[in-house]
Amino acid sequence: MRLDDERRIKGFDGLRAIAFIFVFISHKFHQGTYGSLGGDGVMLFFALSGLLITRILARTRVAVEAGETTTLAGLGRFYLRRSARIFPIYYATIGFFLIASLFVHFDGFEGGAPLAMLLYATNIYVFTTDHWVGHFNHFWTLAIEEQFYLVFAPLLLFTPSKAARHICVAFVVLGLVTQAGLGWAGVSARVIGLDPLTGFGYLALGGLAGLSLDRRAPAWLISMPAQAIVALALLIVPLTVLKDEVVWRFYAPAVAATAAFLVFEIAENQTSRFVALLEAWPLRNLGRISYGCYIFHEFIHFYNVEAAARKFGVVFEAPDWISAPIELVLTIGLATVSWRFFERPIMAWAHRAPQKAAPAAA
Repeated sequence: MRLDDERRIKGFDGLRAIAFIFVFISHKFHQGTYGSLGGDGVMLFFALSGLLITRILARTRVAVEAGETTTLAGLGRFYLRRSARIFPIYYATIGFFLIASLFVHFDGFEGGAPLAMLLYATNIYVFTTDHWVGHFNHFWTLAIEEQFYLVFAPLLLFTPSKAARHICVAFVVLGLVTQAGLGWAGVSARVIGLDPLTGFGYLALGGLAGLSLDRRAPAWLISMPAQAIVALALLIVPLTVLKDEVVWRFYAPAVAATAAFLVFEIAENQTSRFVALLEAWPLRNLGRISYGCYIFHEFIHFYNVEAAARKFGVVFEAPDWISAPIELVLTIGLATVSWRFFERPIMAWAHRAPQKAAPAAA
C-alpha cells in the first residue's frame, strides 16, 4: 500500500491512545512493574513521530527535486506546522506555571528548570544536573523530539532524497554507540535515555520504518496475527522483564525496534482486523487528544480535588483505587477542551498557510 497521498494513517490514533495509557499507568501506579510501561509508551510515541516526520520530509525533498518548491520554503512550512502543533499548548502550560509560581511553590520548577523548559532542554537539564523536575519530568520526551526536528529536518531537506535512509541509519548507529559509551562510563540507565543522541536513534528507527513503506513486505509479516503478536510483546515484556539497569540497557533499544516494527506493520496493512480495533472511536478519539493528555496528566491529582472540596466545606473519603480513574477523566476532559477550542484552530490556520512554489524556470 502506498501512503504518500494519505493525510491520515488508520490505526495510528489508536496507537497514540495506547501509548498514553501506558504512560499514564506508569505515572499513577508506581508499584511493581507498572512503571516500565511508561518506557514502552514513550518508545511508541517516538516510533510514530519518527515515521510520520521522516515521510513528510522525504516527500518534501522529492518535491524540491521536482522543482515544485524550494528547500527553504519546505523547511519553513515544516517548522510552521510543527510549531502550530506543539508550541501553543506547551508554552501555555509553562506560562501558567510561571505566573502561578509567583504565589505557589512547585517542586522541580525552580532554579534553571523553567528556562530549560522554555528552551525545550528539560532532558539536557536533568542529564547535566541529575536533578529531576517533579511533575514536569515528562517534558524530557518533548524536548528530545523538538531537538530531533531541529537537526533532522535540515539534513533531510538539504541532501538528496536517496540519502534519507543512510541518514536514519547513521542516527540509529550513533544512538546505540552513545548508549553503549554512557553505559561503559557508568551513567545510570535512567539518565542515559535523556541523552539527545540516544533519543534521536529511537526516533530514527521510526524513520526507517516510514521509508520502508515503499517496499512490498511479505504478507505474513504484516498480517493481523503478526500485528497482534508484536503489540502483545510491547505489553507483556515490560510486565515480565526484570527492571534493573543491566537489563534496561538491552531492553530499551529492543523495545524501540519493536515499536518501530509495529507502526510499520500497521501502516503497511491498513485493512486488518487489528487496525479496525485500533480505529474504534474510544481509542481514535483519545489518540487525537493524546498530546494534550500527555502534557496535562502529571498536573492532575485527586488530592488536589479533595483539597479544593474542603475549601467549600465538602469532606469525603474515597477508596485509593478511585483516584486514578478520576484523574484520567479530568485529564481527558481538559485535553478535549484544549483540542477543540485552542489546538485545532491553530493547526487549521497553519495548514491553510499558502505553500511557496519554486520560481519558474526562465
